[in-house]
Amino acid sequence: MMTIADLHRHRRDIVETASVIENLMTPEQLSVHAIAKVAHILLCDLCEMVTDYLADEHKGLYPNLLTHEEPSVKNMAWGLINNDKLLKPEFSRYKKKWLKDCEFQFTDAFIEDTRGVLKSLRQRMELEEHTVVPRLERAEILDRA
Repeated sequence: MMTIADLHRHRRDIVETASVIENLMTPEQLSVHAIAKVAHILLCDLCEMVTDYLADEHKGLYPNLLTHEEPSVKNMAWGLINNDKLLKPEFSRYKKKWLKDCEFQFTDAFIEDTRGVLKSLRQRMELEEHTVVPRLERAEILDRA
């Protein structure tokens, strides 16, 4: 079962990685081969982190929320699940389009697409930080440890 501490740790790792990537998303930074390579590696890592995080939520969080007695908790769970239906394909499409090879010649379209994906992720993380996690803590749905 997922704990609040697990949720915080995974979210922190995702947000930190996304923040580093956002700082690298300039044509000047990406024109340096070593920086472009690091950005590519971090983006691959981030895609895996997000995939694993969403899978962990489906296994360790949503079952508890969907069977909770409070209708508002169930509604919150369905809202997250519906958000997943948008976020997962967006990351999958992005990964197939931009991260399938080792070419580090990142175009303006790549930078724009990356910023869009990171914006979607940031919105999800902010939703969880400001709404979901406080709600879970108040309702004591997950263990703290």
